[in-house]
Amino acid sequence: MKTVMEQDVREPLFERDGAVFPWSGRKCSRSISFTTAAFSLAFLFFVSTNARSQSSRGSLELVGENGTSKMLTFAELATLPQSDVTVLEQNGSKVVFRGPTIRSLMTLVGAPTGHALRGPNMILAVLVEAADGYRVGFMLAELDEQFGARNAIVALTRDGRPLSASDGPLRIVVAGETHRARWVRQVVRLRLVRVM
Repeated sequence: MKTVMEQDVREPLFERDGAVFPWSGRKCSRSISFTTAAFSLAFLFFVSTNARSQSSRGSLELVGENGTSKMLTFAELATLPQSDVTVLEQNGSKVVFRGPTIRSLMTLVGAPTGHALRGPNMILAVLVEAADGYRVGFMLAELDEQFGARNAIVALTRDGRPLSASDGPLRIVVAGETHRARWVRQVVRLRLVRVM
């Protein structure tokens, strides 16, 4: 049985770009081509996956009662007027969440405002949907300044920092609610619906 060293010495050598390989040029070219192709595919997969995750990171779909739909990226949400909600955590510390109000977002897809929010429009609700399918509802009047004036936001930050992966990138935060069942994590959609 030959040792590795003996095999390397006795096999024909192939020289390419100043490097000497202990196998034929044809095998080397195929080996390099295959390796290059494998790395190229892996790189392209990584880049496309990363681009998809970045483009979908924090995007929020708004859907109006008539089906009008609008997609807002995290960056677009950050440019809208922001509201702060200060909450007291269980350990007694204060935390400040910041983001656009649900009410202001729903006006972007036709939710009635002012005197138009009366009569049949008093049964409009906002359905909040999370990435895992969890859903909660808010009556539109509850969020409107003329009625409930409840400050409910789509939080983008907590104490000036992005939300954690388990909570965000978008989360509903409601001022004055100590039972946080409607504080939806990983929000993906707000839908205006009519309650019948």
